[in-house]
Amino acid sequence: MSGVGPVEPGEGTRGLERPPARPRPLPAWAARAPRHRRALVAAAALTALAGGGGYLHAARPRPPAPVAAAPSAPSQVVSFAYGHPVDPAEPGSAFAFTLRVAASSGPPVTVERIGQPSRALAVASRPRPPLVVAAGEARDLVVEIRAVDCVHVARNSGLPFLEVTLSNQRQKEEHGYILGDRYARDLSDALTRACPEDRDAVTSGAS
Repeated sequence: MSGVGPVEPGEGTRGLERPPARPRPLPAWAARAPRHRRALVAAAALTALAGGGGYLHAARPRPPAPVAAAPSAPSQVVSFAYGHPVDPAEPGSAFAFTLRVAASSGPPVTVERIGQPSRALAVASRPRPPLVVAAGEARDLVVEIRAVDCVHVARNSGLPFLEVTLSNQRQKEEHGYILGDRYARDLSDALTRACPEDRDAVTSGAS
């Protein structure tokens, strides 16, 4: 035998043959009915979408945390209410009256000073400032007005007001409070009694 080629089996012999490959078993999900396979595929897709949506939700830009609002100015939360005349007034006082100070909200407010714009009058109060008023609290005090210059006392000043100095954690401010018609009327009557017009005329003539 010459040449090179495949060796053929001899008579009475059989060549080496490979056994036929066994078919691979189908996955469990593929072996199920088509309707079940579609349900599994849909469930897998939904799971993937849910995972992606959760990632996007976690990675979304978040708004900055809200900044706490600064406390209001003290004059915006404090009120002054005229009460009634105190009779008799202390010796040397032309007029004395009760005054209620109340704070509606926010940090405590300190009333540092109570005054009025006329140089002819002096103001004192009991208790004396500073006076601290907390949110939801009301404090009563007595204010005394003394005439120090009857010649220049204005008896009909319209709606006289008190000048106060207030402070809280945010700021310190000067503010004027008008106490109403009743206060103006009572103050005018008291100053007329303390500084009658004939006294003004005698004082002016003597000067």
